[in-house]
Amino acid sequence: AGWPENLDLVRADLVDYWRLLHDAGGRLDRHYLLYPNPWPKSCHLGRRWHGHPVFPTLLALGGVLECRSNWPLYIAELCFAIETLRGHTVACERYLPAAALTPFERKYFASGHALWRCRVDLGRH
Repeated sequence: AGWPENLDLVRADLVDYWRLLHDAGGRLDRHYLLYPNPWPKSCHLGRRWHGHPVFPTLLALGGVLECRSNWPLYIAELCFAIETLRGHTVACERYLPAAALTPFERKYFASGHALWRCRVDLGRH
């Protein structure tokens, strides 16, 4: 099975890419934040995606946004940020993958870590 026809592999600074995509009127069907660096110190909140100034732009791109992490606080904060910016409840849930999407997911799952996710359809709200 090959790549889907509508798949573009891009290596770019995501902050710039999301802003340019938004400014060009682009919309996403799906986007994933898979096992991002949690930056666990509270002084590093701005380095987490939900604490970054580009986060409202990311949400404005629409589509289904899914974030996965082995750090439940990251997912809880992300859900809170989406709820605050979009005004609706977002589920923070424990997640058991049928098949790992990334090497990090495979590693964390194999080592017995609890995996968490936030999944929200931004086009419906």
